[in-house]
Amino acid sequence: MPESDKLKSLLYILTGALFVLVLLDKSMGNKSTSSPGQESPSFFSKFNTIGKNNPLSPSSSENKGKQTHEQVMDQAEDEILTELMQNGENSSSEDITSDSNDPEEMFIPIVEMPKPGPTGPSPKIRLDHSPGEIKLYFLKFYGRGNKSHSRLVQLKRKFDHGDKILFILKELTKGPSSDEKTQGVLNALPNKMEYSKEYSVENGVLKLYLGPDFEAGAGPELLKDRVDQICYSILENSELRGIRLFINGKQVRSLGGVGLPIPEVLTKNPRKIATL
Repeated sequence: MPESDKLKSLLYILTGALFVLVLLDKSMGNKSTSSPGQESPSFFSKFNTIGKNNPLSPSSSENKGKQTHEQVMDQAEDEILTELMQNGENSSSEDITSDSNDPEEMFIPIVEMPKPGPTGPSPKIRLDHSPGEIKLYFLKFYGRGNKSHSRLVQLKRKFDHGDKILFILKELTKGPSSDEKTQGVLNALPNKMEYSKEYSVENGVLKLYLGPDFEAGAGPELLKDRVDQICYSILENSELRGIRLFINGKQVRSLGGVGLPIPEVLTKNPRKIATL
């Protein structure tokens, strides 16, 4: 085929393609609904564009009146750039809000027992049972639905005399007062939690003996709250370094039917504290 015939064929193809695009542009413009006095948006004006340093607003004065094909395409690129930037800002702000509302992760820290130094075992820690103010820890829930999560709530009790450890266990078992309950304070511990009065302290670690009710009928989150209530209430009011937990006379390394693992020595699990 001569070279001139090839050029003519190519010209016919391009002209046909351009004609189809024009028809498509007009058909889509006619289908769109527009208020009286407004020009129907063209096929190209429906696109938002990329690649311009100074995006143009669709309602700017440059968009009024007759526009060339190049101006229409430039406007479309500007609109896409603006929309992408807005979508990026919205998605990042939603991610930040979601992260800030997430509940705390569930974990109980493990504390290794210190090895005796060259001068022998560490000095014996003696419990202080002098009268004063006792800090007890209960629970309060914040948030709604799947955003709901518990926080430890610090309450205070007056301790006059007796054994401070047994006083703390007794007050924890009694739970919050009626007035405190009206403020949303709850107790994760069982209503009739059994505990032995025969505790002991070794190298600054309390050996605490509880009954089977402590781990009964509780899932992982509730068991975690129970452990935190015990640890915070005892360790905040003494110089003890940790707690060894015994149930039915045997030291436990997991709790409940779910088998929540716990360390050999319990300490205060880092978490946020609320006060009334």
